[in-house]
Amino acid sequence: MVIRRVGPLAVGLTLLAISVWGGGTAAAATCSQYPNQAAAQRAADTTDADRDGIYCESLPCPCSKGVSGGGPSTPSSPGQPRALGLGATIRLAPWRRRYNCRVRGTLPDGDCTPGTRFALATKRRVCTSGYARQVRNVPAAVKRRVYAMYGMRAGFNGVNGQLDHLVSLELGGTNSMANLWPQAASRYFGAKQKDRLENRLHDEVCSGTISLRQAQREEARDWVAAYRKRFL
Repeated sequence: MVIRRVGPLAVGLTLLAISVWGGGTAAAATCSQYPNQAAAQRAADTTDADRDGIYCESLPCPCSKGVSGGGPSTPSSPGQPRALGLGATIRLAPWRRRYNCRVRGTLPDGDCTPGTRFALATKRRVCTSGYARQVRNVPAAVKRRVYAMYGMRAGFNGVNGQLDHLVSLELGGTNSMANLWPQAASRYFGAKQKDRLENRLHDEVCSGTISLRQAQREEARDWVAAYRKRFL
């Protein structure tokens, strides 16, 4: 009988193959194994601590594109901020329910969509040109789950409504499920009015009229009341 010696490299490769193709016996990966959010979300094998459908939120972008759930977004051009070190997702109220959600007129269900913010999103960051564009990251799978939370089998197409951020990205909001809700198109208090409010609040924060935290609270508690306060 011939006994062959197996080198350390061969053993290592064998163990790697077993862990990858051996039927899920390997432990969950850690975020430190991935260079950015896009890579972590494509793998989808890390621990989603807050169960919001987004893996490794503390990692830098490029992030996976929300429309297709595919590859990374276009790298930032010189002079634009990189979405680095924004920290964990902070909820502005308890996230009590993730099913049987119902919109309240033009407002989301507060138990399902309490609103969230990045822990380390500061006035300086959100007031830097291009910030919101670089942190936008809602994978297609997350969109489907939010629509399902609200009992919708099909999503809005942009004309009859859209999936909107309660605390807007330009004010430090996150892409968490707890910050998203299906906003139907409305003549009076729909997406256009929400966008108008977001721009106004952003201007107020950057000019020092109100604090970033106050703007986030106004959006999360009752964005329609915040709109009326400023425009009606």
